[in-house]
Amino acid sequence: MNYEELDILYRSRLTLLEILKENGYDTTKYEKFGPWEIEAMVAGGQENLMMDMKRPPVEGQPERCIVRYSLNKLKQRLSGFMSDLRDITESDDTSIVESGKTEVIVVVLEDVADVFHAAALNAWTTNKLRLRFFKAHNLLFDPRTHTLVPKHTKLPAEEHAEFLKQNYIKSKGNLPFIRFHEDMIARIMGLVPGDIVKIIRPSPSSGTYEVYRVCMP
Repeated sequence: MNYEELDILYRSRLTLLEILKENGYDTTKYEKFGPWEIEAMVAGGQENLMMDMKRPPVEGQPERCIVRYSLNKLKQRLSGFMSDLRDITESDDTSIVESGKTEVIVVVLEDVADVFHAAALNAWTTNKLRLRFFKAHNLLFDPRTHTLVPKHTKLPAEEHAEFLKQNYIKSKGNLPFIRFHEDMIARIMGLVPGDIVKIIRPSPSSGTYEVYRVCMP
């Protein structure tokens, strides 16, 4: 692996840890590392890059996050990779695929093509497993912090019914879409089909205005 790729792995890992920490995960044991540690981990095998962390229970949200790396082409090996996920278990020996308590993030060095979007959607619709794929090059910074990206906030599920009622919207399907896993911001936020996100955009006349989108496959 060349220096450029090692640098990308280092910087993207910093960004990912910041995102996970913001989401409430305890990232403490993974925070102290530098470029040399990344090089040593890669030399010892990509499994050394794996991270496994937890956060306090939140209703309807996973309590555990497993981050795995695939430094070789994964596109042609996806079916085997998905089978391997079933071998990872919770403390009660149930598969993470079946438990609904764990989300999985996979960092790759290749483009996240349609086959990855399809795998993530299938994992959710079949087992309610939250699975996200990221190309390391796209995590060199948190895209939500870009000046051209408006603020996105997930609307709590318990507020959905009242929101629809107040705005005279018959169903979520009447809202504009934000695509599950395909949209980078939706992927960063961990949105799943049915989630509603509030977007605050700048307005030349009124300062800001709010728009809402529903996550759809």
